[in-house]
Amino acid sequence: MEYGWEGVTTDVPLGRTVLAGVAGAAAVTALNEVGRRVLRDAPRVELLGARGVRKLARRAGHRPDGRQAFWIALAAEVLTNGSWYALAAQARRPRRAAVWLGALAGAGAVLLPGALGIGTWPTRRTARTAALSFAWYLAGGLAAAAVLGSPPPRLRR
Repeated sequence: MEYGWEGVTTDVPLGRTVLAGVAGAAAVTALNEVGRRVLRDAPRVELLGARGVRKLARRAGHRPDGRQAFWIALAAEVLTNGSWYALAAQARRPRRAAVWLGALAGAGAVLLPGALGIGTWPTRRTARTAALSFAWYLAGGLAAAAVLGSPPPRLRR
């Protein structure tokens, strides 16, 4: 099955594309949620999302409380991360692209929050925190690559 836009087609079925995105997003979210409960220097990616939500909401004249901001940020994170990792299916080499997208997302998580005005503490407070931030997004890319590289299931007739 091929789909795409002008000049770009892929042999990756749409269902597998979506599943790869979900796998990448789930890996990042699970690592963040478990890591923040277990590791002292764990990145706090959810705080970046909540800060971003509050910042945008204030500009729109709203004031979400911490709990609302957390849930909105979590939903936005799953949607955006899922879409990000699903992009890999559009590449000629989807597994390689998924790993690169994970690495780019990890670099962005470490380098961009300060420039965006949402603080560096959650993902860069120590060298270990920065390394884990990068590693978690890379793990999301690896999870997406695993889905994109696995053989399609066979249906019994």
